[in-house]
Amino acid sequence: MRRLVLLLGAVVVAGAAAMVVGAAPVGSLPVSSVPPTESRVSFRSGSNTLSGILSLPAGDERRAAVVLLSGSERGGTTSSYLIQNARVLAGAGFAVLRYDPPGVGRSTGSLRFETLDGRAREANAAVEYLRSRPEIRPDEIGLWGHSQGGWVTQMAAATSRHVAFIVSASGSGVSVAEQQVYSVEAQSRAAGFPASDIVRAGVFARMLVDSQLSRPLYRAQALSQVAHLGPGPWRTFATLVYTPGQLTPTQRLQRGISILKSIRGELWANYLYLDTAVLPALEAIPPGQVAAARAAAQKSLLVQPKKYLSAVRCPVLAIWGADDTLVPARKSASIYRQYLKVAGNHDVTLVVLGNAGHSLNDFGAPYQKTLTGWLTKRFGP
Repeated sequence: MRRLVLLLGAVVVAGAAAMVVGAAPVGSLPVSSVPPTESRVSFRSGSNTLSGILSLPAGDERRAAVVLLSGSERGGTTSSYLIQNARVLAGAGFAVLRYDPPGVGRSTGSLRFETLDGRAREANAAVEYLRSRPEIRPDEIGLWGHSQGGWVTQMAAATSRHVAFIVSASGSGVSVAEQQVYSVEAQSRAAGFPASDIVRAGVFARMLVDSQLSRPLYRAQALSQVAHLGPGPWRTFATLVYTPGQLTPTQRLQRGISILKSIRGELWANYLYLDTAVLPALEAIPPGQVAAARAAAQKSLLVQPKKYLSAVRCPVLAIWGADDTLVPARKSASIYRQYLKVAGNHDVTLVVLGNAGHSLNDFGAPYQKTLTGWLTKRFGP
């Protein structure tokens, strides 16, 4: 049976899947006047010991809990984004765990060659730790993930019966490979770049993805675009990616770095993030571990959310900003709806907030109201 709900000024169909588009003014947010207590904790994930901060609302009653999962920036306990979410959730009466990823802060290990599978195991380890805490209701522990963390929530919930709910904030419904290409083209378009520059940026984005795959996804499309563009660094890079000849993996890497350095000053390459992300990552790969790095990257690039969403049966809240240029919001919502239905999941709420981007406008009232209201209704104090 389905019912009509009025949420944030939009009519929603709740049941198999609820969808909200747009946002209207909302009332005051439920926030405790007593600040939560925070304590340093640690838990094991594989061979690593991860250090975190557990926020507990005032009072002696046991609480439902939320584990916070950052995006690809892998923010830890000092991340302002995670701290703000922790405050919002603790103020609404939930215990909140945020933690430093491997090799960050007080956590042991390393982020080198990290995969999404590894992040999912890490998230489930955090849930198991919270189940051991006397202040926590062991069957009411869920995951909140932003951006890449949204992929992780799906994967963790699909592989553990102890995840009681997931909240995906600006999480993608498409593969990592597709999301990377989308983000380059969407940001270039939003910046007002001419069509030819968007093509240049897009073809490099596709070739960067394919350079990490044993079976390229975009070969035909990329080569067609390169032929249309004519001579230039795109042609040189295409030869390296698709017909490298007898070059060793290390030689391919070094030649690729050289080509990418030659374009990093071009305006159209701005959203490839060469100086801040791509080149530092490539230059950090030791010569003897190029193949291992490529294998790890390939494993994450090919992750298909539909594989995991079709196995998620716990309650799901997914929120996107309509103006997101990093994640295709409406396409992601459609995929969530389709594959959570396959899972037979009847507690799904999908929200696309108008006038909001990837950061969901830094925790504006519509986002906070949606998040705390949804959680309180199902797992509140």
